[in-house]
Amino acid sequence: MDQEEQEVLEQSTNQDIFTNNMNAILSVKTDYEKREYDYEWIDIIDETLPYIDNILRNPKRFIINEEEVVQVEKSKKVTVESIIHLTQHTNYIQKIEDNGDVKPSKILNINKEESLDTYENRFIYTLINNTRTFFEKRKNETGEFSFFKDRKELRYEANTVIDTEEVEISLDISSKNEAKLNSKDTSSEESIADKLKRIKIQLDGFMGSELMQTLTKAHTPPVRSPIRKTNVILKNPNFQKAENLWNYIQMYEDKDTNEREKKDYYDESDLKQQYNQAFLSLYIANKVLNHEGQKVTSDKLLSQTMNRLIENILDSNYEITEKEIKELFDKQLKLIKSANEEKKRKIKKLLLDKLEEEEKKYIKDWNILEETSIC
Repeated sequence: MDQEEQEVLEQSTNQDIFTNNMNAILSVKTDYEKREYDYEWIDIIDETLPYIDNILRNPKRFIINEEEVVQVEKSKKVTVESIIHLTQHTNYIQKIEDNGDVKPSKILNINKEESLDTYENRFIYTLINNTRTFFEKRKNETGEFSFFKDRKELRYEANTVIDTEEVEISLDISSKNEAKLNSKDTSSEESIADKLKRIKIQLDGFMGSELMQTLTKAHTPPVRSPIRKTNVILKNPNFQKAENLWNYIQMYEDKDTNEREKKDYYDESDLKQQYNQAFLSLYIANKVLNHEGQKVTSDKLLSQTMNRLIENILDSNYEITEKEIKELFDKQLKLIKSANEEKKRKIKKLLLDKLEEEEKKYIKDWNILEETSIC
C-alpha cells in the first residue's frame, strides 16, 4: 500500500470516528401564511357606479296633492276641484249675491308638491347604503393586496470527539420571505389601493345627492328582497345594472383563501444528515489551522474535500458511474465559472462607471477653476 492510499484510508477512518461520536440536534421553526383575496367585487361595483350616478342626476318624481279646507282669504288658488268640493259642501257658502256670485267662507285648497319617495328611488337609496356597508366590510377583510409570508428559523448544534480533540459547532439560520400579490389590477395600471380610494370617494359623493339627502332626512325605510319588478326597474338600463349589483351583494360568496401552517420540531430527516456532513466538511477545512501535526496543504485539503464529496454522492446513488460523476462535475464547473465571469464583468462595469463619474467631476471642477482664474 503506497503512502497516498495509506492517507486515504487514515482519512476515511478518522471521518468514521468523527461521525460515530457525533451528537447533533437540528431544531426547526416555520411560519407560513398565504392569503389570496378575490377582488372581483371591486370591478362589479366600479362598473355599476356610472349607472347609479345617471339615476341620481335625474331621479324619478311623482306629484303629491295635499288637500286642505281653509278660510277663503288664505286660499292661494281656486281650482276646478275647489268648485266641485264647494258644490258638495254648501255649508261653506257664506252668501250668494243678487248677481249670482257665490261668496264662500271656506274653500278647498290643493297644494301640489313633487316627491322623491317612489319605490324605485327607495330601491336606489337602499342599494347605495348596502353597497357602502358591503364595500367597507370587504375592504377591511381583504386590505389592498393579497400576500404571503414564509419565515424559517433553524438552529444546529453538534459536538464530537476524535482522539483527544473535542469539536463543537453552533449555527443559527433565519430567513424571511414576504411579498405582495396582485397589488395591481391586471387589466389596467391602476393599483387596487387607488381603485378602492376612487370608489370610496364616489360612494361618499352619492350621499350628498338630493335623492339621498331627502330620503335620509325622511327616515325612509329600506326596501327588501325580492325587488318588485316595476316597469322602470325592468326596462330602464340604469336600473337593470343597479338590480344586478343588488343581486350580486345579496348572493355574495366569499372566495378568499387563507393558508396557515406553523411548526416547531426537532428534525431527524435527510436535512439533519446534510448538516452533519457540512459539520464534517468544515472540520476538514479547519485542519489547515493544525499547528501540531503535519500542515495540511491546499492540495491535500482539496483532495480530502473531493473524497468526502464523492462518498456523499455514492451514499445517495451507489450505482452512479465514473462517467456520470465526471459529467456532473464538468457541468457544475462550467456553471460556476460562468457565474464568476458574470460577477467579474459586473464589478468591472461598476468600477468603470465610477471612474467615468469621477472624471466628469474633476473636469467640471477644473473648468470652474479655470473660469475663476480668468476673472
